[in-house]
Amino acid sequence: MKLTWTFYPKGEGQSVTLTVIYVPELDTEKLPSGGFLVANTNIAYVDWTTYKRFDTADIEGRRDAFQRLVPVEKDGGFRGEDGKMIV
Repeated sequence: MKLTWTFYPKGEGQSVTLTVIYVPELDTEKLPSGGFLVANTNIAYVDWTTYKRFDTADIEGRRDAFQRLVPVEKDGGFRGEDGKMIV
């Protein structure tokens, strides 16, 4: 499942569109962050709890979920605790 969220960062004149993708494999990883943010592509790979926050929460809830994401530099290649590739 996928959704997009467009927001306007303070002090910047242009909008940012974040694509949020639910990855079921992240549900078993117990991530305190809820997922990963690939900054150069504006794509977030998230667990179900975080996906629901982006889908149903108010703007503060979405900001909180966004701020918790772990930034990574490369798209794909996230490993779980068992070493398996999950995204």
